[in-house]
Amino acid sequence: MGKCNGRCTLVGFCCLQLIAALERQIFDFLGYQWVPILANFLHIMAVILGVFGTIQYRSKYLILYAVWLVLWVGWNAFIICFYLEVGHLSQLFGFVYACYVSKVFMEEEDSFDFIGGFDSYGYQAPQKMSHLQLQPLYM
Repeated sequence: MGKCNGRCTLVGFCCLQLIAALERQIFDFLGYQWVPILANFLHIMAVILGVFGTIQYRSKYLILYAVWLVLWVGWNAFIICFYLEVGHLSQLFGFVYACYVSKVFMEEEDSFDFIGGFDSYGYQAPQKMSHLQLQPLYM
């Protein structure tokens, strides 16, 4: 029997991840959930790059794969918490966006300039310019 080194084990794990991601992609296509479909597609591409980096001894691809796995675990934890409504995540987004939109509306109302307005950027009476001499641009 042959020994399976770290490369062989990593390729095996990547193949299992690829199969799981393809199954998840199929179920996400049935539900027409576009953000998870895009995330699954990116995961499939990262796993393929991980396999390629493992076989071809490309450390940059393996680092990209490792960083992506950290992001992937975070994304999955967020999705699990979101669907189980842990910590009121669906209300956390509504509240944050409501605060942001109200802040934008308040800034737009404050920055509106009435014609002949009341702010310092409004109409100013012309000043007397007794010391100004006009000169031609071209001679």
